[in-house]
Amino acid sequence: MKWREIAQARHSYLLIAPSFALVAAFLYYPALSGIYHAFTRWQSVGVSIWVGTDNFVAMASDPFIRHGIVNQLILSLADFAKALIPPFIVAELIYALPRERERYWMRTFFVLPMVAPMMVIILMWYFIYDANMGLLNQTLGALGLDSWRQAWLGDPDFALGSIIAIGFPWVGALALLIFMAGLNNIPGEILDAARIDGAGPLRRVFHIDIPMLVPQIRLVVVLALIAGIQDFGRILVMTGGGPGYATYVPALWMYEQTFQLAHFGYACAIGLMLFAVILSGSTLVLWLMKSDMDT
Repeated sequence: MKWREIAQARHSYLLIAPSFALVAAFLYYPALSGIYHAFTRWQSVGVSIWVGTDNFVAMASDPFIRHGIVNQLILSLADFAKALIPPFIVAELIYALPRERERYWMRTFFVLPMVAPMMVIILMWYFIYDANMGLLNQTLGALGLDSWRQAWLGDPDFALGSIIAIGFPWVGALALLIFMAGLNNIPGEILDAARIDGAGPLRRVFHIDIPMLVPQIRLVVVLALIAGIQDFGRILVMTGGGPGYATYVPALWMYEQTFQLAHFGYACAIGLMLFAVILSGSTLVLWLMKSDMDT
């Protein structure tokens, strides 16, 4: 019966075959090749030597990896807070507006920055932090706070914090839309019952909105985890990982091992480690943040 159903749907399989072939060639094959070469010393195309776990042993004593993991933990915690708190607060404020027209325009106002390329925003903040002509130091000087002026990207004590501050006030458009969708899907009967019981706005937020938004919160946390571990573009442009080890993260070291040092096997090992962290972290989040809506 199964083969007969496949034969009847053969035209559908033929139509989807080119797309599947492209996905296999450009997504699955590179990923599987990276896993294999993580266990090799691969420094040129077609030349690789199987070294087993030597790359992973080398990672344990690599100072760039050690410092990068600490920096990544700090950045990830900050990314979670930025991805959850500001968008959720703004979503609640927009949701509380009395007219749909007002909600529409406010939602549009916060989503419009998505059209700006991320690199433009990063470069804008790079010039804001400029030690000589940057807007931040110029503003502090104009306010008579010359003692507060810093080399924000050149001082190890401020560089990582400056990276975290990029994008202030951190109202991510995607997270905002996810929370808005979740709030709009809360049944009106529940809100009416809470209103009759005399529940105020804060009580409604903590006892109705947040429990009902667990699937959305879980999605935002997973997306923030994936994006935070994979992203190194802001650090590459702003500081290049410096000063010293102050802003290095494993993904940036993987990039430099690949394109500057041509240690492709070691870079694949770092990539495999990051994949394992993302997979285990996402699985843990999905397990910890189960809700009644999953059943």
